[in-house]
Amino acid sequence: MKIVLSLLVLTFATASYSFDAAKYFKKTCAACHKIGGGDTPKLGPDLAGVSKRRKLDWIVKFIKYPEGMIAGDEDEKGYEKADPTAKAVFELYKPAMMAEIEITKVQVVALLKYIDSLKKQPKGKITKKLILK
Repeated sequence: MKIVLSLLVLTFATASYSFDAAKYFKKTCAACHKIGGGDTPKLGPDLAGVSKRRKLDWIVKFIKYPEGMIAGDEDEKGYEKADPTAKAVFELYKPAMMAEIEITKVQVVALLKYIDSLKKQPKGKITKKLILK
C-alpha cells in the first residue's frame, strides 16, 4: 500500500512540475486567443495583460466554468449569479462560448507568467471597453 501511495504522489508531483505553459497555450488556447496580436474574430479576446485586468481567482473561475460565470448557475456553488464582467466580455465575442477546462490554479499561474513574459500589449475590443478593470 505504501508503495502504491508513494507512486501516486510521485506521479502527481511529476505531472505538476512538468507543466509547460507555452506548449499548453499553443495546444489549448491559441486557436481562440492571441497574445498581443488582437482579437480572434467571434472567438476570444487578446490575452496580453489579462493578469493586470483580472484577479487570479476570477480567471481560474472563468476558465473552469465560463458559462456559469456568464449566465449563472443556481445549482453550482460559486456560480449562482452571473458575473457582470464575464457577461460583458461574452457580449464582445459572442456567439462563441469558451469551453470548460480542467486546470489547476498552479497551472493558471504558470500560463499567466508565460503570457506576461512575452511583454505584449493587448489589442482589440477588450482594450476599448470598460472591461479593463
